[in-house]
Amino acid sequence: MNESDLQKLSAAVEYLLQQEDFSSNIERLQQDLANSKETFVWATVELDAIPTELPTRIKSGWIFHLRQDVPSGAHYHPNSIQHMIMVSGKGTSIVGDTRKQMISLAAPDYALADKWYVIDQNVPHEFFPEGENMTVVSFHTCSANELEEIACETGGKRLYEGSNA
Repeated sequence: MNESDLQKLSAAVEYLLQQEDFSSNIERLQQDLANSKETFVWATVELDAIPTELPTRIKSGWIFHLRQDVPSGAHYHPNSIQHMIMVSGKGTSIVGDTRKQMISLAAPDYALADKWYVIDQNVPHEFFPEGENMTVVSFHTCSANELEEIACETGGKRLYEGSNA
């Protein structure tokens, strides 16, 4: 992904962070996670509500809220390229064979390419929130009702949205 596309995605996330609906979604996700045994919970983002230009390949948007001090679970997406950035919290990631400290969108003095994760189809990834819950915004190259996750450990499949979710 080129710098121009990362700038478009960053502008979209910065817009979302200023919206009351987005803040309400985060609050709801915090409650959902507190009342759940899941390692993370999510909500979709309505792309039509974002007035900034998005890269043409982006077909769905998401907010994920991850439980502190619990690995997200290694998984991959066979049908989408994921574009993800952390907006709150802290932690580390493993993408493919690379482990690194995650950098928040708000962190100064870092290039966008260091803040954004662009994760190709079929590349395993896992996130490790540390000390507090973590919130990320993620954009995918498939529609919300098509996004498929495959668990690396079990091979279990799930759809995040739609009639088979």
